[in-house]
Amino acid sequence: MSSPVSATEESRPNILFILVDDLGYADLGCQGSKEIRTPHIDALAASGLRFTDAYVTAPQCGPSRAGIMTGVHQARFGYVDNEDNHGLPDQHILPLMPEYLKQAGYRTGLVGKWHLGQGTESMLSNTERDEYRKVRKVDAFSQERVEAAKPWKRGFDEGLFFVGGGGNYFPFRSKASNASGSKYFTFNGPNQKPEPFRREANAFKTDVLTDAAIDFIGSKDKNPWFLYLSYTAPHTPLDAKPKDIAANNHIKDPKRRTYAGMMTCLDYNIGRLLDQLDQQGARKNTLVVFLSDNGGPTGPNTSRNDPFSGVKGDVYEGGIRVPMIASWPGTLAKGKVVSDPVISLDLLPTFTAVAGRKAQHPLLEGKNLLPWLTGKTECPGDEFYWSWRGNFNAVRMGTLKEIRNGKPVKAVDGTAIPAHNFVDLATNPRELAGEHALNDEDKKTRLSTALDAWLSSVKEDAGKLTPNSRTSTRM
Repeated sequence: MSSPVSATEESRPNILFILVDDLGYADLGCQGSKEIRTPHIDALAASGLRFTDAYVTAPQCGPSRAGIMTGVHQARFGYVDNEDNHGLPDQHILPLMPEYLKQAGYRTGLVGKWHLGQGTESMLSNTERDEYRKVRKVDAFSQERVEAAKPWKRGFDEGLFFVGGGGNYFPFRSKASNASGSKYFTFNGPNQKPEPFRREANAFKTDVLTDAAIDFIGSKDKNPWFLYLSYTAPHTPLDAKPKDIAANNHIKDPKRRTYAGMMTCLDYNIGRLLDQLDQQGARKNTLVVFLSDNGGPTGPNTSRNDPFSGVKGDVYEGGIRVPMIASWPGTLAKGKVVSDPVISLDLLPTFTAVAGRKAQHPLLEGKNLLPWLTGKTECPGDEFYWSWRGNFNAVRMGTLKEIRNGKPVKAVDGTAIPAHNFVDLATNPRELAGEHALNDEDKKTRLSTALDAWLSSVKEDAGKLTPNSRTSTRM
């Protein structure tokens, strides 16, 4: 799974990975927002690197997270939708990020949204499970994948989590469509079956998750730690505390004002996390990465992806280009804006390298960014691919991009853009068509040939990743 590289036990930093949900590209102060105030997130960016061209592998929560946690494009193992019944390949086929880091000697924690595979099934009664399998047509292979989607069996030492994709912020309970009732759980110890989590009814979810994260960070355990802190904010339902809404009275649209209130709360809680690290004297020994799981959906939560076209659910830039920050004081540059492209697949091999290991798996697509981020090498790659729901596909090579979106989209100003388009992002970041589109036939052919070849390889790998193929894909 991984092999040692040169790093002493004392030199290995903690890793705090903060994933937020449905955040618009333009909805942070450091990203240019004049409406939404995010002083703590802005300070995090000022203390490290802010990436202008950071991508995720899918314009949707579940598939994007599957790519992040495996370092492998999720289409290669058939994870192409939130409602996919196949869950995850088990650890013998495809290890997850916490499994790599636990092997490296890290204490590992999960707080927040899991939403990987149909983990819901693992939380149901026998009667509910039988009905669930009948309705969702869950076969034996899917049941195995569901088993492999249980986070307490996938490298985490402890956690507070819920299995669904969303849920109320206040009162504190989950009402996700793929969760039943109050489905928050805690576990303390690997392979320990989780127990239901209860919290006072007036608790606000973003605060509760931060409380749990601070408890994990504040442990007296001497080992370095990895925390995957997966907030739901600012995913719908739009719900914010009255004081946070009032802090955004300068915004006229009531929905947008509530969204901004959710961001005010999220920003405050990230400030709490950074304060905790400072109080422990751990800030310089902690790599903090902040990322959104996909682009903003705009309509449902009023997020904004300016200047890009497309939204959550598109492989145009608005659906897949996201805010990203990396801060590690004393190791990474301070206050630097990075325009070279990166993708979320890079996180697993980078975190593993930070832990003193080298991630090894034949399907790994992400690159270790650590030598580049510390100024020792050039950017390791600028060629990225996307495949979601079969007919939403794209490739970026340098600044050139082909989009096969499955449906037309509109630019921020309402300009119509066709489903299929070729662009040069250097001169056409809004991905407009017509006279703005890429018209060099040789370049278009190069893009299409590369994308077709990649899609063919994805289809081939997806066909191999079955219970009978473990000998060929084992770590």
